[in-house]
Amino acid sequence: MLFGMKPNAPVPTSLPKPHCPIPTAHPVKIFLPLILACLVVLGACSSHQDDAPQTPPTKDSATSRADSARKSSKLNADGIDTTTFSITDSTVTLRQQAFPQPAGRVVNVMVTGLDSRLGDPMGHADANHLLRFFLDSGMVEIISIPRDTYYDAGFDDTTGLNKLTNVRANRGRNTYLKAVAEITGVGKIDHYVEFGFSQAIGLLELMGYKDNAASTLRVLRSRQAYRSGDFQRSYNQGQFIRQILMRHFEKTDGLLGDLALRAALALVDTDLSYDKCSAMMDAMRASGFGNVPERSWVRLKPSVIASFKVYDFTVDNVNAINKEIDSKIHRMGLDSVPINEETYERRFSRLVDRAAADSAKSPASVIRLLRRPYEQRAWLQVPDKARRRAYRDRVCGLLISAYGRTKQQPKADAIRSFIDVDNSAQAGQ
Repeated sequence: MLFGMKPNAPVPTSLPKPHCPIPTAHPVKIFLPLILACLVVLGACSSHQDDAPQTPPTKDSATSRADSARKSSKLNADGIDTTTFSITDSTVTLRQQAFPQPAGRVVNVMVTGLDSRLGDPMGHADANHLLRFFLDSGMVEIISIPRDTYYDAGFDDTTGLNKLTNVRANRGRNTYLKAVAEITGVGKIDHYVEFGFSQAIGLLELMGYKDNAASTLRVLRSRQAYRSGDFQRSYNQGQFIRQILMRHFEKTDGLLGDLALRAALALVDTDLSYDKCSAMMDAMRASGFGNVPERSWVRLKPSVIASFKVYDFTVDNVNAINKEIDSKIHRMGLDSVPINEETYERRFSRLVDRAAADSAKSPASVIRLLRRPYEQRAWLQVPDKARRRAYRDRVCGLLISAYGRTKQQPKADAIRSFIDVDNSAQAGQ
């Protein structure tokens, strides 16, 4: 049953005019389970803000920068530079032979950040991370793949469009997963997780980035400010996942952790069930995975020998990194891509109003207009929490009514189930 809305209650038909103040949020009260930590980053990175292809750094230049950085930086036990927020130097050189090779059972989970505009059914795979859970060894490998990695997306080679980012949009999920398996050499992808920008905001807020979710998204999306461009950005995303795992895995037991996992799974498109996630966490815990840096690592595929900065992506540091990016983008004369919440809300509000106007005569039109925004959890880009909830209830109410009138009761029940989980998660924060 909808919170505050009985299944057959009248559907809300209006909302106040869009207004987008920055909300004041209380601190998060829960620690999220392992899989949530792996889900949170990728929808944050779906942006076409600069599509120029990137060239890998040369070995000589990478080594020189790494040598310089080691002389001026101080690394903590996790290999994170705690001395400076500078985004120009690098501290880690990735070399293929430096990574462990665990044995035993492994579960490969592909996590994809989709660039899909409001209501758009097509999504480009702009953030691509394969998470490998070695259940017997208690280790996690994160393989980050830059979006412009070459792969046949179904275009003529002269177009320059044969990139991994276009495979998901042009050839579908199954071909995309096969492409990732081929690029990484893992043989098989066991599960997938996909989500976009709006869902990423919800996940970040669950993780505790309540007051600076937009800044965190900006940091994780940025590539223009780095010498190595999309290679550094892809590495940043992988490191974000790794650091969340290291900081929070040992705090994932208990009722609140279970509730957070259910809420996270309800936000994304995935074939992972709650039971499967719980079993994976139990196996990793039994094998000794925890706050041990050597048990998790990040690498890039295709393999490059290059140096990358390792940032500390704690909540407090994200704002400082974002300021560094702003400063460098300005010095370079490049335009940043702001998150315009007010413009977005106006578009979203008009879309919902149009569906409401059609609801009396054409439930099929309501489904056509709102099915995809519901899947995107589009209301999560509205900063004001009360208004966000009103949009959620309105979209869900319209769809429940439309599905019921078109004899699609299981879909209506699935929306009710989502609302129950979402309400429980909000009550626990």
